[in-house]
Formats: sequence, structure tokens, C-alpha cells
Amino acid sequence: MAVEKKRQTSKNRILKRFIAICAAAAVVLAAAIFFIYNNAEPEQVQGLSAKATFARIKLSWDIAGHADGYDIYVSDGGDFIKADTLDGKETTSWKYKDYEHDKPYSFKVVPLNRNPLTHKATEGEASEEVSAEYETAKYAQKIPIITYHKIIPKGHTFTSTLLVTEDTFEEHMKYLHDNGYKTITPDEFYQWHKGKKEFPVKTVMVTFDDGFYGTYYLAYPIIKKYDQAATVFCIGKNSEGVTDEFDPDAPKDHYVRQDVIEKMRTEYPRFSFESHTYDMHNRVDGKKPAKGFTYEQIVEDCKKCDKFGFRYLAYPWGTYSKKMQRALKDSGYKMAFAYRPFYYALRSDDRYAVNRLKISGKITMDNFIRIVSGEAEEMNNPDAQ
Repeated sequence: MAVEKKRQTSKNRILKRFIAICAAAAVVLAAAIFFIYNNAEPEQVQGLSAKATFARIKLSWDIAGHADGYDIYVSDGGDFIKADTLDGKETTSWKYKDYEHDKPYSFKVVPLNRNPLTHKATEGEASEEVSAEYETAKYAQKIPIITYHKIIPKGHTFTSTLLVTEDTFEEHMKYLHDNGYKTITPDEFYQWHKGKKEFPVKTVMVTFDDGFYGTYYLAYPIIKKYDQAATVFCIGKNSEGVTDEFDPDAPKDHYVRQDVIEKMRTEYPRFSFESHTYDMHNRVDGKKPAKGFTYEQIVEDCKKCDKFGFRYLAYPWGTYSKKMQRALKDSGYKMAFAYRPFYYALRSDDRYAVNRLKISGKITMDNFIRIVSGEAEEMNNPDAQ
């Protein structure tokens, strides 16, 4: 019994010594970390640049060694004022929104080294000053052609990202109106594309695909309210006859028909209607129209749309082929529109393959602004966002 007690006492002594050693080591380690962080100066930020667009100024820089964060300083001609503090080693960009375009801005970035024990930040050397000034081009060099599909009543449930509620659509149109954007018709775009007409930088073309009757009952009043132009690309076989009365809870899709198409041409010509083919929204042997239909079939489809007076076309699913382009040209179509994510319509675009941008029902207002203000290309590059 006595021997066992001595063994236990010996074990307790060893354990106490081990704990004491660990505690001492922890104190030494903490002191070392404290000393290192308090005496380690972060490296200087390198490669700082500033790019000004209509919506924001974006700063970018190279990773600054072991910096744990950054202080951002801004000057609009006076003293530099701290505008923001960023945390995180991987953060190497920052955006300044709502700036005044008529002021030149300067920026500095200061790397921070944050002590993990005290959270005190040691400042490194400030980056060299960099300036950004918004330069307004005289005329548009690229035009965003934005595309909606089905407009649905406010509060309705989303079953597809192609659905956009009327209140979201109104928010978009109001933004364009309030911020001085010009919206144009296909004829106006055609003249611009040929170099016969110029438009201001803030120019947008608004389009809808498929011809759902919500574009007339829900979108048209908003378009007219904000004095905008818009174009609906209709499926010809769905446009025969008279448009049904609007039913917000209709179990199946309804479409704008020939009565509305003809009415709008006199009542509000800037709300125009063009072709989404007559009946080519189906696959042939599993292939989309661009590859599944013959040249002759495409020409015949175009003839069926003559009764509507269409002279512009948006490709089903945005896909096309040389054969389809030739058939449209031979059928008297002036232009045709496709899809190319994150790309704008340019004068250098093929006349029968003009770029458009889809607008999802889930798009944020910030991203909508980025698209119409010329930043769509950056949205395709994670490193540029």
C-alpha cells in the first residue's frame, strides 16, 4: 500500500513538472510571437493601379508580403482620409462607389501587420500615390443589348431563372431613366452598327425573347412610363390571331399575338416586335435549329413570318450556323442576334451574329448596373471582380 502511494506521488510530481514546463514554453512562445509581430514591418504595396468607370473606381495591387490587411486612404484634392480597412491576406483589390465624376481622386494603400495576441495593427510603408479620373468618351464604342424572357407579376414564385418579376424589371428601367441612359430600337442599332449614326456612351438596347404576353401586359406600361424603347422577339406560330386577356395565374404560357403587334406599331412604335423564327424552337434528331434544319427549311420558316413584317431575328437558344446566317440574309433580314455571355455588341460584330447579354431573374441590382455601365467583361474574370 505504501509503495503504491509513493508511485502515485511520483507520478503527480512528474505531471506537475510537465505542466509547468508547457506553461513556461507557452509564455516564451507568446512573447516571441508578440516580439516578432511588433517588430516585423509589412512590405510595401507594389503595383497599385486605379481604374475609373461610370459606376466605380477599382483599386488593384500586388500581394504585399505578410500583410494581414490594408488601410485605404482617399483624397479628392485635399488631405488623404482613411476610407476603409480591409482584413485578409488575399485581399488585393477595393472598389470606391458613388464618386463624383468631375473630381480627380488619389489613393494610397497601407499594409497592416496584425498581432494575433493583442490584435494591434502595425502599419507598413504606404504605397505610392495613384490617381484615377473618369474620362467620358464622346460616343458609344460598345452597346449592351440586354435580354429578358418572361415577366411575371410581383410576388409570384420563381420556377426558372428566366423569369423576372415586374418590380425588378421596373427597378431596372427606372435606373436607366434616372441615370441618363438612352434605349434604342433595332433600326437605330442597325444604323449605329453601319457607322451611320452615333449614340452617347450610356446607350442600351432592351430586348425580350419568346413573346410571352407579360411583355405587353406587365412590361409595356413600365417601358412607356419611363419613355424607353424595347424589342420583343416573337415566335411566329404563337403570334397568330388575338392576344388573350391577362391571367396572372394562368397554368400555361400565353403570347403576344398579331393584334397587339399591329397596334403597337402605331400606338408606341418604340415598343417593337421582331422574329424569333416561326417554328424552329424544337430539335431535329436531337440537334438545335442551327444544325438540325436545312437551308431550304430555314428560308421557308422565314417566309412564314412575312405576314408580321419582321426584319430582325433572334436565334433560338442563341445558336446559329453559316447556313442559317446565309438563309436569313437571302430572306431579306437586316440583322440577327445571338448570345455571348459577358460580351457587348460591337461595330465589328458580324451583322448576323450580334452579341447579347441575358438578364436572369436572380440578378442583383449591383450586377445589373455593372452590365449596363460597361463592366460585363470583368464579371467573366474572377481576378478582376
